[in-house]
Order: sequence, then C-alpha cells, then structure tokens
Amino acid sequence: MKQGNFYYLTNTYYDKFGHCGIMKNKDEDEFGKHGRPCYYCFIYDGFYWMIPISSKINKYKNIYNNKIQKNPNYDGIRFGFVNGKERAFLLQNICPVIDKYIDCEYKIEHDTVSVRISKALSKELNGIARKIIRLHNNGIKIVLSDLTYIINELNKEKLTLNI
Repeated sequence: MKQGNFYYLTNTYYDKFGHCGIMKNKDEDEFGKHGRPCYYCFIYDGFYWMIPISSKINKYKNIYNNKIQKNPNYDGIRFGFVNGKERAFLLQNICPVIDKYIDCEYKIEHDTVSVRISKALSKELNGIARKIIRLHNNGIKIVLSDLTYIINELNKEKLTLNI
C-alpha cells in the first residue's frame, strides 16, 4: 500500500463497519468491475486512512457551499482531479483500515499504472486528514464516520494478528 494511491476495500470491511458512517458499498457492475467507492490512501498513526471519492460533483458542491456558509473552515469535502475528471474527496467519511481490508489498487491502462493526483492536492488532503485525526484523538468529532469504534476494533485485530 502506498500513500497517495487509490484502493478499493473488501466486502468484509463493509460488512463489519457499514453501520459506522462509512460510504455504502456498491455492487460490481455486469463486467465484474468495482462499483464500490474508491479511496485515496493516507498513512498515519499505524493505519491506512481512506478518503472516499465521488463523481457526484454537483451534489457535493451544493453540500459544500451550504456548509461553508455556516462554517468558513469546513474541511469535510474537497474537490480535485482524478484521471482527468473532477471528483469530490469526502473527508467527512474518512475511515481507518488495515491491510486485510484492502481489496485491490485502482489502476489504469490495463491495470498497470497507479492512479495519482497532483502533489498540491495530495498535500492538502493529507493535512486535513491529519487535522481530523488529531481532533478525534482529542475527543472532537468532526466527521460522519464512527472513528472510535472502527479504531478500537482494528486495534483488537492488530493485536491478534501481531501487527
């Protein structure tokens, strides 16, 4: 797993943590391609922190504009380009993951080239993710995901896996 790359999560992760405010799993399409959210990976504090992306730009721009009017420092959504297409990065749904819950990497050109984003966008996302995690560690919840529950469960698994 590499920071800055994009990954899909296993169905097992959705089964176990689907009630924790993470993005909903989508079924595969008729060609067996992933339909579930794709996630940008940020590595911090012993976890892979996954930021889901969405192609529903208008929906999330409306949400973002409403939120930013109420709170000019709103960090729940950012926008950027992935594979030449604008995407919404849903930091409000960030979630921690360990290796066993990574299904596969999102690649292009016949699954040979890792999908990447600009260094500037990566730096911005990583900074916001660190802020979210620090706030969570200080007891301040600013995301939709139940990070406390997920982290506790993953830490238990790490102990049994001796990670």
